[in-house]
Amino acid sequence: MKASKTVMMAGLFLAILLSGCNRNAADMVVKGSVTVNQEAETLTFSGVLTDEALDPDTPFRARFFLQGKTIKNALGTDLIYTDKELKSRKEGEAPKEYKVEKTVEIKKIEEIDKIISEIENEDKESVTIEIVNDNGRIDDKVLHDIKKE
Repeated sequence: MKASKTVMMAGLFLAILLSGCNRNAADMVVKGSVTVNQEAETLTFSGVLTDEALDPDTPFRARFFLQGKTIKNALGTDLIYTDKELKSRKEGEAPKEYKVEKTVEIKKIEEIDKIISEIENEDKESVTIEIVNDNGRIDDKVLHDIKKE
């Protein structure tokens, strides 16, 4: 009886400890989307970020992580980096917003309807915008917003 009580208490402590963990505490991703241009056969990944949660002069970069099988195969990659490294505001300045985007050619355009469906599906995590720096991932957000040009 005493052993089961100890195990139960340890389990409760672990549950409380884990419930306090929030990997996305930075909340840097204000919004993000994927834009389909069927005529040009491209996908444009975009996001709006804020540096409010970062220390001044902190370098960071945005990337888009593709987890959906269809989109990875259609683009031929699972990771898309934006072109530039960013740096948070200077000491004493107000928080800033940054727009990031990257356009990628669709190698298998016949998969476009499946790609759109995969991204829009709220139960799947096909496209995630991640904010990273040399210390690792700072924030991320799964994207389900898709636009057509």
